[in-house]
Amino acid sequence: MTLSVVTIADSISKLSVTGVAIKDINEIPDSVINGDCPMVIPKPDGFVSDFELERMAMSSGTANVWNVSYTLTYRFLHSEIGLGLGILDAYPGMVDKVCDFVDKMLVSDTVTGAVDLEVADISAFGPVSDPSGKMFHGCDISFRILEFEV
Repeated sequence: MTLSVVTIADSISKLSVTGVAIKDINEIPDSVINGDCPMVIPKPDGFVSDFELERMAMSSGTANVWNVSYTLTYRFLHSEIGLGLGILDAYPGMVDKVCDFVDKMLVSDTVTGAVDLEVADISAFGPVSDPSGKMFHGCDISFRILEFEV
């Protein structure tokens, strides 16, 4: 069984969303600079979660057939809190860019490795941290991934 988490994350990072930098799992910055935002990064503390296996055919060894599903969570960083934009100023652009990213995910034919992909959750918009602990206006966006393994 070969799971495609790395392939899926790589193809997501190659999506083009105007005005948004989308990072791959090997590009998560230690600290985010406000000038690099808006940015989407794999959530450093919980990127892959809710892993489930469902046997689809009874066989042994490599002849087993499985549905594998899991959740990938991305963190959207719009702008650093305290550097000019208050929440009321940041909100319209933040909502617009999150919707652009989600729309691109749902209609893209270039996200490879997954049989199916759906939006599992978008957290409340508000303060979120980058890997260094700096606070940004943003949210977490979770996608439920289904892979069919043979």
